[in-house]
Amino acid sequence: MFSVSVIIPTFNEAENILKVINEVEVSLQGHDYEIIVVDDNSPDGTSDLVKKYSKSNSKVSCIKRTWKKGLSSAVVEGVALSSKEHICVMDGDGQHNPEDLSKFINEFENQEIDLVIGSRFIGKKNTEGLSSSRNELSRFGIKITNFFLKSPVTDPLSGFFMAKRQSLEGIRGSLYKDGFKILFDILMLDKSLKFEEVAIDFRSRLKGESKLNISTLFNLAGQIFENLTQGLIPANFIVFAFVGTLGVVVHLASLNILLSFGIEFILGNLCSTLLAMCSNYFLNNYITFHNIHKLFSERLKGLLKYCFANSFSILANIGVASQFYLNDFSAFSSAMLGIMAGLILNYFLSVNLVFKK
Repeated sequence: MFSVSVIIPTFNEAENILKVINEVEVSLQGHDYEIIVVDDNSPDGTSDLVKKYSKSNSKVSCIKRTWKKGLSSAVVEGVALSSKEHICVMDGDGQHNPEDLSKFINEFENQEIDLVIGSRFIGKKNTEGLSSSRNELSRFGIKITNFFLKSPVTDPLSGFFMAKRQSLEGIRGSLYKDGFKILFDILMLDKSLKFEEVAIDFRSRLKGESKLNISTLFNLAGQIFENLTQGLIPANFIVFAFVGTLGVVVHLASLNILLSFGIEFILGNLCSTLLAMCSNYFLNNYITFHNIHKLFSERLKGLLKYCFANSFSILANIGVASQFYLNDFSAFSSAMLGIMAGLILNYFLSVNLVFKK
């Protein structure tokens, strides 16, 4: 009898999750299975529905997380609580067809492999379950990620796959827990895995809206860098530094415009600094920290905290640069070291004060 734990990360999937669970149950009849829903404290009551349903079905359980959010971390916690020989990850929005589970099981039963990937793109350029923009974004992401893998994969960004438990044990502690593309993380961290890809029926969402956007692509770039540095440099720091670079562009561009209108330098520089800080906050909220501040009141408080944190990073920048310059470093190297010190302090304060989960 095939043994599998199906892990379904969710956020606001109350309209879809019970239908998905029912379809999984039908597909896995005759097998030894459990279904673990890991919900990120959905305000629409997703976890309440699953917990109520689990009272009549002991094979279904639900974790309601209030301490951590993110798809990858949800999968890692689900794996830690699972008990079966194989681990299957799938979405709770209905796009992954549970009937495809039989294809995964068939691959494991007929050959010695570690992983089966449900591919949306075997033999085709686009998939009907995605919009044209999402198809383009996926193709671009696949090209980037395949550059870092041992063997080309038609869909390394798939959210539907099945793996042997023992294949994940060795890398579980190294998986990037703030990301959304855990399959790519697995493939990048352990290039010795034997895998097969099978074509899946990738459907349109049952109800609700997709939670993935352009920030996922930036997050993926940071994820790659974190893996390349073996966790030495956090993925969020890379994205944070990129946003900071954009802030410099905003600052200089706005200052140049204000000066061209005859505004004095001191006033123009002050306005440009404030504008750059505001743009950095909103870009970091959206791109780096996945829109953690959603309400107007949350964003207003976040902006004020971000400006407060920036005042300390500016002082650190000036102080460090001055110290190095006084110790006979060149003006350029002193300035760069000051910028780095300010960036690191700004990141630390942003993570632990402004965007603290």
